[in-house]
Amino acid sequence: MSLKNTTTAWGWPARVLHWVMALMILAMLGVGTYMANFEKDLIARLELVQTHKSVGFTVFILALIRIGWRLANRDTPALPPAMPRWQKAASHASHLALYLLMLALPLSGWLMASSSPLNDEGAYPMRIPNMVFGLFEMPDPFPVGSKALSDALYQLHGALALALELILLVHLGAALKHHFVDGDTVLSRMVSGRGQR
Repeated sequence: MSLKNTTTAWGWPARVLHWVMALMILAMLGVGTYMANFEKDLIARLELVQTHKSVGFTVFILALIRIGWRLANRDTPALPPAMPRWQKAASHASHLALYLLMLALPLSGWLMASSSPLNDEGAYPMRIPNMVFGLFEMPDPFPVGSKALSDALYQLHGALALALELILLVHLGAALKHHFVDGDTVLSRMVSGRGQR
């Protein structure tokens, strides 16, 4: 099992990061949608919000690690030679968008929660801190909260989540097309690390 990426296959760290983050992001999107639209019990919703914050923080850190690993391993599996140029350009653009969203979505969530007056010292009836798995509190760049700013960031966070959902659908569709229609190794080398089927 190769550690580093090659021109024919992904190394195991890249594959582990890919699949762990994929599962976490899907869970985050599902939980975020549920707690924002369906959970009516206030205590249960607050617990989900804190879990959402913690996992979002973890996704952000893993995204930084993933970017660092990618920069340290410049070799990457080449796209199939028969793939049209426009598809290659779309693939690169969608991957760039995925990386940007993996950073922007947690950042917007953190800023949204931090800018809320509920995060202020002495908030009534109780302060809701931005904790990470109950271990430590994230920094607060807004000592005095603003409901207007928090609401605007809420809208941004939702729009970014929708954009991520759409790009993930395209990403999944393209991976399945490569595997079942084109019969190439794009999906299998991310699953097994093998460059040949």
